[in-house]
Order: sequence, then C-alpha cells, then structure tokens
Amino acid sequence: MHDRSLLIRGGTVVLGPHVEQRDVLVRGETIEDVGLLSCATADTVIDADGLLVLPGAVDTHVHLNDVFMNAVSVHNYYTGTRAAAFGGVTSIVDFSNQVPGGSLMKTVEDKHEEAKGRALIDWGVHPVITRPDKETLDQIPAVVGLGAPTIKCYMTYREDGLLIEDEDLKQIAVRLSDSGGMLMLHAEDNEMIERNVPRLIMEGKTSATYHARSKPEEVETSAIGRIVLMARETRARFFIVHLASRDGLDLVTNARQEGLDITAETCTHYLILTDEMLEREDGIKWICSPPLRSSGTRDVLWQAVADGRLSMVTSDDAAYSWEAKLYGVNRFDKCPNGIPGIEPRFQILYSEGVAKGRITLPRFVEIVSTAPATMFGLAPRKGSLAPGSDADLVLFDPNEKWTMNQETLHMATDWCAWDEIEITGKIRKVYSRGDLIIDEGACLANPGRGRYIHCALPGTRY
Repeated sequence: MHDRSLLIRGGTVVLGPHVEQRDVLVRGETIEDVGLLSCATADTVIDADGLLVLPGAVDTHVHLNDVFMNAVSVHNYYTGTRAAAFGGVTSIVDFSNQVPGGSLMKTVEDKHEEAKGRALIDWGVHPVITRPDKETLDQIPAVVGLGAPTIKCYMTYREDGLLIEDEDLKQIAVRLSDSGGMLMLHAEDNEMIERNVPRLIMEGKTSATYHARSKPEEVETSAIGRIVLMARETRARFFIVHLASRDGLDLVTNARQEGLDITAETCTHYLILTDEMLEREDGIKWICSPPLRSSGTRDVLWQAVADGRLSMVTSDDAAYSWEAKLYGVNRFDKCPNGIPGIEPRFQILYSEGVAKGRITLPRFVEIVSTAPATMFGLAPRKGSLAPGSDADLVLFDPNEKWTMNQETLHMATDWCAWDEIEITGKIRKVYSRGDLIIDEGACLANPGRGRYIHCALPGTRY
C-alpha cells in the first residue's frame, strides 16, 4: 500500500443521478473526498477540465483461460487483464469450470494459481458446477465463504459435459440462497438445440448463418420460462446471463413484477452487432451463444437497458484464435462460440449509448460499473466514486473521435469482431487502486499487481 496522494481537478463526475463538475482526492489506494476541493493539495495534481472522471468499469462476465469446444481462449490473466485495462476495466469476475473429478473448492483455487504473477487488475471468481453431486452441493457454503457467492450452471452443452438438469438446478439454487449466494444460468433449451442442429446439418445448411437458425429466440425463451418456474417453486435467487430475446425479456420483467428474484444482463455484442454479420463470408467470427439477433431485437434490448429492465451490460469475453474459429468454417456447430469483447465494452457503449442519445451518462455508469459491482458483491469497494471506495478511475475524453479496429485495440486475438466502427469518446487515463495503469495509450501496470476480490452479496453474512 502506498501513501501518495492524487488530486483530479475540475472533471465532470457522476454522483448517482447527478452529473457535476467536481474534484476527486485520492489518498493511497482509496478515494478520500469528492467535491469542490479548492483548498486541497496532493503529490500529483491532474487538470481534468473537459474530461469525464468515472469509476473504473466492472466486468462480471469474462472467460479467461477458457477451454471450450476443443479450443483455449487466448485471453489469460495477463493478456486478458491487460486488454481489460486498456478498455477502462479495473475489476473482472471470471468463470472457473469444475473439471471432471475435481471439487468445487478447486475451481476457486485454480484461478488463484492462474492469476498469480499475471493479473494487472483486481479479479474475482464465479465457480461453474458441472457435477451436481452431494460432495459439490455440500461445498457450496464454503465456496461462498471464500468470496465466490455467485455460481453458474448451463442448461445446454450436454456434449461438452456442462448441462445440468432442472431438478439439480433447483437444489443448487436453494443451497446457494441459503448460503448467501445466487445461481447464474446460461438459458438455452438443450432439447430444442439437439433437434435443430442435426436437421440443419442433414439438409446441408452448415454455414455460420445457420447457427442463429439452430438457436432462434424461442430456444432462449423456453429456458427462461423454466427458470421462472424454478424461481416460483424455490423462491431462490436467479441471474440470467447474456439475455438476447424479446419474449425472454418479457418473462423476466413479468417475473420481477410478480416478486420473484430474477435479474438479467445483456452483453455488448447484442447491442452493437446483428445476425447480418453471420451472413458474411467470414461469418464464423460472430458465432456466439445465444446467437446475434435481428436489428429489431437489438433495439428492444437497448430500450430495456435504458429503462432498467436489463440491469447491466457485460462483455462475455470469449476470445479464440482465428485458427480455432476456422473449426467451424464448414460446420457452424464445430466453431468455438464466443466474441472477444473485454476491451471494447466501455468505449463502444459510451459511443453507441450516451453519444447517440440512447442512454444517459448516469445510466451508462450504472450499467458498466455500479450495477455489476453491487449485484455481484464487489461494492462498496468497487463501482462508484464514493469516499472510502477503491480509487479505480477512468479519465475519459467524451468528444474525441476514432476508429475501432484490430490496430487500435489491444486484445490478444489475431482478428477483430469490431472492425471499422466509428467511436466517439476515448480513454485517457486509468487508475486502479490509485495506481496509474493506462496513460494515453501506454500500459504502465506490472503483471501480478491485481488482487483477489472477496465478493459478498448485499445482505449476506459473509
């Protein structure tokens, strides 16, 4: 821990629903004060006139070192957190799959080993249950106590050993809720997919565009309908990852009005890209699950982000090499699912959201920082500029225009899903716990400086 001080003068800050010109005083690793601090002094003083001073982004949906469909993500705890830092992200929560024969506790231990000496920013863990036996269920309270209270399960991917049946999901959800945790679910109906994919392949419909047709919105809506039934029966807490369907959104909205504890996110790519990308010659780049949707669904999702029906926007970063994506060049079902997005999220959501008038600046801060930090138990240390919070800050020029492409991004992929998108707004500086880690396009952070975040959901005893 260091004792140096930093004063950021005259920037535009977001304090809840208010946007005001204020100074931010940092001492050591924490924010000491936010206000009109005309008498304050510090070791370093930054003139932020004309800049936004925002809390560091919190990305609670990333897949680092992920092994899926015979491919390994090119984003590890160095390359992934470095790209995240360039994108204004100062905290991530990564998924860790329970390996065959491995314990649930080991999913947390494995990530500590992966992050050691590599992570540039702070990080947490979502364990993923793949074996819902008694040993695993009995370890849930201990895993929650380790600071990993949010556990994910899949309702699909039977062939990859990930699918968990509904009866087991209910048991997991109850055990988690009783322990102060929450169940996250990948909501796609496996039976529908297992009917659709072989039929399309038999008909010779194997290109990328048929990936979306194998998983239409009804596939997602069917699974979300089952989640609503589970929530009604168990009264447990559920979180739906990467929601990308209109009827699924309506189901979640109605369930919340009913008093059920169901929340949902969407992801950057569902707000920016559409299924038209899959029709391109290089359409395999954009194979992800759920698939990209129509422009009409994209517009509905933006409205839900704006009005709060969708609580946050994460990246679902799943970055595979072009060589790995080529597994699907003649068979969409062989392509590793995922889009690299850990870096673009902050700047592209500002550009397409705030700059184009879809959302307000306070709502932007909420969906990229405050809501994920609060929902997943990183607050109050993360996600806001409140005194006492970690000094995770982004200094952002809201007016600079630039082009997003492979050359202007820093992700480890050898291809780009975000080519030639015109962006309004650019990150100038990023601070993590008071350390300047990104300065005008240069990374200053040392590998291994990132720390584990012990997450605790609001209102729990941990």
